Amino acid sequence: MKLVIMVIISAAIGWITNWVAIKMLFRPHNEINLGLFKIQGLIPKRRAEIGIGIADVIQNELISIKDVIANIDREEFSKRLNDLIDDVLEKNLKTKVKEKFPVMQMFFSDKMAKDVSETIKGIVMENQEKIFEIFSNYAEENIDFSTIITDKISNFSLDKLEEIITGLAKKELKHIEVIGAILGAFIGLVQYFITLFVK
Repeated sequence: MKLVIMVIISAAIGWITNWVAIKMLFRPHNEINLGLFKIQGLIPKRRAEIGIGIADVIQNELISIKDVIANIDREEFSKRLNDLIDDVLEKNLKTKVKEKFPVMQMFFSDKMAKDVSETIKGIVMENQEKIFEIFSNYAEENIDFSTIITDKISNFSLDKLEEIITGLAKKELKHIEVIGAILGAFIGLVQYFITLFVK
């Protein structure tokens, strides 16, 4: 009977210890001053450093702006640029000509507007590679994945961050609790036999 009680108590202590340790990854959210020492969850305390670490790994090891640009469908880009030019010229060309050159409006027929639109579009489309290159260079120089990711993580609520992490690692965290109980039970068993020999 004594053996069973010691094993159960030790298992419970092992399970509770690991459960508390897991909880202390996330809680308390705010620092608690206990005089001699302070308590705060690991993730809330180190959230900024964790965010920077994750951001650096993603940007340097997983994906970069160059990777994103390299995966842009150039044919789709060309099609969308073509459609945009058509849309902008159709909506604005005749109106702008009438505003800037009122005298020309009587001569500026639909056919002339179409010819001018086709000419402008042709010039732009002939230079689409240069346009894409300017866009690519600007993106590489001005978009910093690391900063964006770090800011996103920093702005996550701690409850949301805890929910995401525990959701992803739920099974593994449960295993840690169970291992704590098993180790506790084993320690209880060892302690029982030690007390027998000590006597």
